[in-house]
Amino acid sequence: MVKHCIVADLSFSIDTDDQELLALLALRYAPFSRCASECSEVQQLFSLKHCENHFSEETFDFVQRFDCEGCQCVYERSATGVRISILEHQADKISAQMQCDSHFSEAYCWLSGDVDQREFCINNFLMMLYAFASMNKHTLLFHASVVACRGKGYLFLGKSGTGKSTHSSLWLKHVPGCELVNDDNPVVGIRQGKVVVYGSPWSGKTPCYRDVSYEVGAFVQIARDKVNLITSMDAVQAFVTLLPACSGVKWDKQLYRSQCDAITELVERTKVFLLNCRPDAEAALVCSSGVGL
Repeated sequence: MVKHCIVADLSFSIDTDDQELLALLALRYAPFSRCASECSEVQQLFSLKHCENHFSEETFDFVQRFDCEGCQCVYERSATGVRISILEHQADKISAQMQCDSHFSEAYCWLSGDVDQREFCINNFLMMLYAFASMNKHTLLFHASVVACRGKGYLFLGKSGTGKSTHSSLWLKHVPGCELVNDDNPVVGIRQGKVVVYGSPWSGKTPCYRDVSYEVGAFVQIARDKVNLITSMDAVQAFVTLLPACSGVKWDKQLYRSQCDAITELVERTKVFLLNCRPDAEAALVCSSGVGL
């Protein structure tokens, strides 16, 4: 069965006969599901086919190990494409593998384990494919928590544990008219000269899978502090802040160049702030006032 989706005005398809897997995927992908004819009207990013068996052997060269959603992955490259393996927890045994062309447009994967493990792995593959395939289309997958207020979207950035979700919850409680857009992996794209943030099927531990979009009001870097203070960043500071906040692979020169180009466009078209803050109501009020609400 082929499932078609549109996320941030870009389409992709998932092909699998695993009914248990499809039932689990529906929980997060249903808001983005579309018919094939509707998807044909927008640009297709990639297709992913789930195979029962391993692929035919091909020579791949090791490039990098990296972490994705708490799991260890291995990135390899051949003359014609890329192979990404997900390793079992605290082991080097491969639990799932994806092989795709060099443009990340056509991919195949095999999965092992129970249905929860299969869903975890294919969801990570889909998120990787989206992040990598969309970079040269003025589109980036960010690690951020996002709220919408008065028609604009506000992205809160920072390392894990710095309080992105906490700050979103403070806005929801203390800034009138707010709603949560995504709590972990929103998509940001430049569309007709505007910076737009979109909900996505990937939202970390918070099940917030919303097919909505808002023009970006600001990016805000969260820094825990004893005071609540917001300051505007210059272009260089903004670039250095946004670059590590979005999904990318620095070891792939072409992708990294596309990522940097997209970040440069974002910096030129929107505002980026630093918020030193405590986890309290005043922080939300200082931030919302500082970004112009």
